[in-house]
Amino acid sequence: MSQNQQFISVPVPAQHVTRVYALLAELDLKEGETNNPLPGGTQGSDPDGTWPVVEWTVEDFKSLITTKLPSVQRVAALLDLLAEEPERSYSTTAVVERLDFDRGQIKGALSAFTRHLHAHYERGNWPMKWEWGTDAASTFQAEAFYHFDKVNAARWQQARATA
Repeated sequence: MSQNQQFISVPVPAQHVTRVYALLAELDLKEGETNNPLPGGTQGSDPDGTWPVVEWTVEDFKSLITTKLPSVQRVAALLDLLAEEPERSYSTTAVVERLDFDRGQIKGALSAFTRHLHAHYERGNWPMKWEWGTDAASTFQAEAFYHFDKVNAARWQQARATA
């Protein structure tokens, strides 16, 4: 967070609070993409630059795979799904259907995963990318779409094969 940043309070109807948070996160991510040292965007990274953006390695993925925390294992299941078809985007709705998680489990897992990355990997970037969009099969106006690039998908698959 910039020291020159100003904050104001704006009343928001309770049913729209999560959508406002999503919009703010999207704006922060767009600002962060202009200073991205790695190719392909840094969605899922710490937008104020507190945590470094670090390339994911096979060894990093092996460490994730062996982590027994339920939140990390849920994210690992998401990464398994994404690695099946690199570059294909899955909406949150599609992830919920494919992995039999509910939205709260996914949201909680990703939140805990971010804290885990800060504490144990000293980085701000997730291994997968995400962006906001719409899914015709969903009743949500906008939701996150997740995907793995080909490089990280191959590294994940190598880690899975050797972990």
